[in-house]
Amino acid sequence: MVFNSIFYILFLSITVLAFYIFSPRIRWIWLLIASIGYYLSFIPVFIFLLLGLTVTNYFLANWLAKVPDERKTVLLIVAITGNLLVLSLFKYFNILFPANHLHLYSVSLSNGAEPVNKMILPLGLSYFAFTLLSYLIEIKRTNILPEKHFGYFSLYLFFFPKIAQGPIERPQQLLPQLRQNRGFDYTMLVEGLKLMLWGYFKKLVIADRLGIYVNAIYNNSEKHNGSTLLLATVFYAFQIYADFSGYTDIARGSAKLFGFDLSENFKRPYFATSIKEFWNRWHITFSTWLRDYIFLPLAYFLSGKMKKPTYLFISSENWIYLIVSMTTFAICGIWHGVGWNYLFWGILFGIYLTYSNWAKDFHKKLRKFLHIKKTSPYLLVYKTLTTFMLVLLGWIFFRAATFTEATKIVGKIFTSAGPVFFQSPYDLIYSIIAILFLITLDLKREFFNNRLSIMYSKYQVVRIAGIVAIVVIILLIGVFDGGQFIYFQY
Repeated sequence: MVFNSIFYILFLSITVLAFYIFSPRIRWIWLLIASIGYYLSFIPVFIFLLLGLTVTNYFLANWLAKVPDERKTVLLIVAITGNLLVLSLFKYFNILFPANHLHLYSVSLSNGAEPVNKMILPLGLSYFAFTLLSYLIEIKRTNILPEKHFGYFSLYLFFFPKIAQGPIERPQQLLPQLRQNRGFDYTMLVEGLKLMLWGYFKKLVIADRLGIYVNAIYNNSEKHNGSTLLLATVFYAFQIYADFSGYTDIARGSAKLFGFDLSENFKRPYFATSIKEFWNRWHITFSTWLRDYIFLPLAYFLSGKMKKPTYLFISSENWIYLIVSMTTFAICGIWHGVGWNYLFWGILFGIYLTYSNWAKDFHKKLRKFLHIKKTSPYLLVYKTLTTFMLVLLGWIFFRAATFTEATKIVGKIFTSAGPVFFQSPYDLIYSIIAILFLITLDLKREFFNNRLSIMYSKYQVVRIAGIVAIVVIILLIGVFDGGQFIYFQY
């Protein structure tokens, strides 16, 4: 029951309606039942895995809060290791056991049970595990107390709008909301529906339309020249952005229908003027998770170990930044997928960040020498385009099936020019229009917020006309067989 299906719309409608019919005292029970039901619509057997993790970590968290301080670190390490071992087992199961035939079954409301003959990563396990780790670490840091109510704790983990692809909600953000007695809020309902509509537009009209061309080229990359591969890579950059941010909009919009606020996960990332800023705008709840639980603790640890001011004529601060950046983004790459291409994708961003940090004084002196102000619009445009191109290079390794294929694609882009391939001019035209539309909307939100917005116009007739127009465009141009969201596989 993926978000871009009629079954999800029906499921969500029934769930919201019943939520407000039920007494506030039992609404959490209904939401938990609905969330478990949502999960059962994929591969039901995996529910036992998640329930096992829920029960185990519930008791571990309460134990962690009670043990003496000198034992907390050891217990936390044991808990983190256990959760990561479970996640790693499923991520690498097919590598460890290449000949497995498990005969799992996925559940489709339209086609019934369908066989799955290889182990797949249980839906949402990565986000589930990272949410649990965040919860345990926050308890260890005494930022929160463990949730005593097992039902609310379970709902925090299973809440269906976020379980598949996040956002990765901190316990401080979501748990208090689940305990609040929320009445019907018309403003939140309308806001949620608008957010969902925009999410569906990004997924069906932009992401899946771009996906037609991207899949055709990348699935046959050996047959295409560098110009075509470059265009497909640009399309992919906007496809994955529209796809993932579209999912997040639908998730956040769904949560708003119940009166809950989930974290914003994207803030116009392709307007970033540096790689560091890009990660402050892209998959924000994941990048802040990496920052708070890996990057900063590791930097603090190394700063206490590296006592000398310099090593090999390079400051210890620069060495620390290098080690921490490379480690953090190597983990980021491994988390995203199995294969050398994912590891290299992560390391590449570590290299970007390290260079930016090491060369910041040089860049400052160069701007001063060239009499270029830091706020110069020309400099900002240059930095934005440079950042986008660096990210674009990374997306090649993220999208390619293997590291070897990715290197060949990069080689072709720089050495093999030629006419751009297209099977249907309409797909190409629609794709370019979709990208321009997305850029225009992001420009408006970046610099004008909700001003000049059709859906947020102060004139009711304009708002209604805009919503109707978006619905019509979705129905006329949307791709309804584009498959699941890209990040479902992570």
